[in-house]
Amino acid sequence: MRDQLRHLIEMSRRPNVTLQVAPFDIGGLAAAGGPVTILRFPEPDLPDVVYLEQLTSALYLDKEEDVDHYLSIMDRLCAAAETPARSVEFLKELLDELG
Repeated sequence: MRDQLRHLIEMSRRPNVTLQVAPFDIGGLAAAGGPVTILRFPEPDLPDVVYLEQLTSALYLDKEEDVDHYLSIMDRLCAAAETPARSVEFLKELLDELG
């Protein structure tokens, strides 16, 4: 677990990574049904895509209405989660507790 925490802290230093921790005490989250990845591309002609990984398959959602729904959920999660700076501090504190 210590190696995983160190890896997360290291990845948070990358310019293309934003790491935020959602504490358990904020209650049920809108995306608690499973992992969600929103793929965004630098080319303006390529639309955002939502990637949903499942046990035996994966879904790629590209309809604007579906993508907008997931973007809204992600916005709410980001607002409820700790800031990126506080998230890294939390992980460092957890790492210290583990020794």
